[in-house]
Amino acid sequence: MSNRFIFDANGDPKAETAPGERLLGRFLEADIQGSIRRCTAVLAALDDIAAGRRKRWQQTGNAHTLILSKRRARIQAESGSEPDLILSPARLRQALLDWRALLHKA
Repeated sequence: MSNRFIFDANGDPKAETAPGERLLGRFLEADIQGSIRRCTAVLAALDDIAAGRRKRWQQTGNAHTLILSKRRARIQAESGSEPDLILSPARLRQALLDWRALLHKA
């Protein structure tokens, strides 16, 4: 299953993800939310790391900590109730681009 990003009946952005990527969906909903600015900031951090301007970037949001490096993106639930999700930076980038595209429709 590929990810599907939609607006719910209340107009809030929601992420329907594959079972193995549920933490990605929760991160988008809880930490990026409806903010194009937050989404763009994470994309900029990914660009900086890919270009070698930074080695690592970390941010803690409402419910998750995101840790970026050249090889991986790690999403940690602040509740500690589920295992971390490790993604490739390219996979996270695509999810963020898709999420931002949804937000531009609002």
